[in-house]
Amino acid sequence: MIQLYDYILSAECYKVRLLCALLGVKFQPIKVNVHPGGDHLKPEFALINPRRTIPVLQDGAHRICDTNTILIHIARRHDPSEQWLPRDENMFDDTLGWLGFAAKELDLLQSLRMNSITAAGSASRTEMEQAHAALTIVEDHLAEGELERRHWLVGKSPTIADIAVFPPTILAPDGGVPLERYPALWRWFDRVKKLHGFIVMPGIFPNLSGVV
Repeated sequence: MIQLYDYILSAECYKVRLLCALLGVKFQPIKVNVHPGGDHLKPEFALINPRRTIPVLQDGAHRICDTNTILIHIARRHDPSEQWLPRDENMFDDTLGWLGFAAKELDLLQSLRMNSITAAGSASRTEMEQAHAALTIVEDHLAEGELERRHWLVGKSPTIADIAVFPPTILAPDGGVPLERYPALWRWFDRVKKLHGFIVMPGIFPNLSGVV
């Protein structure tokens, strides 16, 4: 069975848990106490992942220590519909582009959130400006897509691009970055939460029944 080195408060780990839930992929979670335990920094964990980061996926002989690579691996192995990682060249390229965007431009949102969780400090003015600049890119893309009847980041069906971008954006308020100015983002959040198999994590809640 697949093993996932996991931390419940990690948005990166949640991306993997969410994709597995949506695809019905079972895995054995191995809890890593990142805070306050610092288990990922201990020598024994370095034997598992020298980068000392999570998540880590062990799938048979494959050990993968990068979130985006894990998402690609799971989609390729466990999604025969090829929806989550499209084979169409343009859609494939766009999907990978959003994975890169999540890893780079949205990493600040994740850092601000973890700083808040661990009481390591609040966002500076420059960081807030950078955070809103990244969120505006996603907002504008989603708003434009709605005009074209495209309700997902890539094409007309959800892909791993949505999985990569969803957690850091919806959790932005945990890092002190408000989302009131982003209506297209909120509508997209609602669509993601309505996917069959959707799961929650601390800070991400299900849609309230009967509330539009």
